[in-house]
Amino acid sequence: MEQMCLERAVREEAVEKWKQLYFAIKNELDDLIQTTYGETLQHKPQEGANTVQELRKEVKVKEDTIETLKGRIALMEKQRNGKEREIDLLRQSLRILGSSNGKNKAPSSATRNLPIFKTKFIACK
Repeated sequence: MEQMCLERAVREEAVEKWKQLYFAIKNELDDLIQTTYGETLQHKPQEGANTVQELRKEVKVKEDTIETLKGRIALMEKQRNGKEREIDLLRQSLRILGSSNGKNKAPSSATRNLPIFKTKFIACK
């Protein structure tokens, strides 16, 4: 009977040690999972914020590029208008020179053969 009581005490002591070991391991795993999951949650918003910042930078660069291109288009339109005025002045000068050289002569072939440039105006929004 004493031996049964002794075996029971040893068994209960072993069970108690296993329970303590089990709870210690369980707590360690829970802590590890919590810190890992918590870090994941902390990193995700930071990654999202980084992505948003990168996208904003890209948008800013593209907006700057658009503004630069609009400026270049405006400059090209001014140059085109200046060239059109210059061509008109040259045509008028040729007409004047042609009419002052001989009043009875037919219009010179130089003024008849000048190409007429038709340009299309494209409005930018």
